[in-house]
Amino acid sequence: MARSAMPLAWISRDGWLIVLARGVRTFSQSYLAVLFGLYLDLLGFSLVQIGGFLSAGVAGAAFFAFLAGLVTQRIGRRRLLAGFMLMSGAAGLALFFVQAPIPMLILIFLGSVAAEVGGGASPTQPIEQASLPDTAPTQRRTDLFAIYGIVARGGTALGALAAGLPALYQGPLGLSSLEAYRLTFLGFAALQLVTAWLYWSLSAKVESGGGPRGWTNPLKLPSRRRIFTLTGLYSVDTFTTSMVTQALVAYWFTTRFGIDLGSVASILFLSHLLSALSQWLAARLAARFGLLNTMVFTHIPSSLFTIAATFAPTAWLAVLFWQLRSFLGQMDSPVRDSYTMAVVQPEERVATASLNFSGRSIAASFGPAASTALWNALNAAAPFLTSSVLKISYDLSLFALFRKVKAPEEEARRSRRR
Repeated sequence: MARSAMPLAWISRDGWLIVLARGVRTFSQSYLAVLFGLYLDLLGFSLVQIGGFLSAGVAGAAFFAFLAGLVTQRIGRRRLLAGFMLMSGAAGLALFFVQAPIPMLILIFLGSVAAEVGGGASPTQPIEQASLPDTAPTQRRTDLFAIYGIVARGGTALGALAAGLPALYQGPLGLSSLEAYRLTFLGFAALQLVTAWLYWSLSAKVESGGGPRGWTNPLKLPSRRRIFTLTGLYSVDTFTTSMVTQALVAYWFTTRFGIDLGSVASILFLSHLLSALSQWLAARLAARFGLLNTMVFTHIPSSLFTIAATFAPTAWLAVLFWQLRSFLGQMDSPVRDSYTMAVVQPEERVATASLNFSGRSIAASFGPAASTALWNALNAAAPFLTSSVLKISYDLSLFALFRKVKAPEEEARRSRRR
């Protein structure tokens, strides 16, 4: 069969490597994230302290993503991608041995461990996003980001399901719950090495992003006003998302409804599977209704379902609303990434993605701590309600400010219709 007739033949080898790497990376982060809050609880940490540890992982991802935006043009994309994964793997391996609070906090920061921004936060993510548009035709950019999102969500879903493994091997191996959870750090470290190898396998073409070699000053970018406005808005959105992390949701289902860990893992697996399936539908909706419209008007119903789940009187109803929320909640992800890369110049993409991700990650680093503090001070519903109200405000603000800013292919379609 000719290559041109093969399904998805329009994606280059580099594109597939980036997509596969993100799938492996999100799988490893997801299964660790589901267990991490419970693991810290077994170590005797308080709810507020657990939130602080989770925030440290997001803060680490933010710091190194910002650094990537400054030095990628100088060091090279492949070196940074592989290097970040090796550092994350080393941190995961060290956490198998370390249980003291301060060293754990440092390792979580360095390895971006259990960070959950955009389907598994990592400083590699902005470099991935900036590289993807050059691995497929322009008219298939949103489709590629949808596939990228599907694989990421699929990895996250499988990771959530794999979080049930400690309950299976704990008995036969004669391990305590704490020992069973600790073994997950070894699996995490091994998968980070696999991801580093995938990144290193990228061709030299991935370095072609335009622009001069050297340091990048984000304050001198031609599209800086648009970039910083989007970064600010996306940061609000990600702060609200980080208030409702997998670790917190697992803790909420367990404490409110008495659902066991294996069932919680299955619930989260289904929610991430639904998120993955919705990614391709998002690309189809964007082609018909526009990128920005799809981002906003799939997001608002998701927040309403979050509120409904919070007030659900029974476990099955809470699970139903949560799954509906999950189906709609990530439809904006591939569309947002495609839109952001489309409305800036090619040579601005790494810096844009880096600033975008860094701003989102900095905002998200406060989310877990804020949600656990609200839970502790008020009640379990407080973080979910606060997140939903802020998220709706973000959607309306984004639409008001950018409704006239179209991607080049949308402008071209509008011109043809005139």
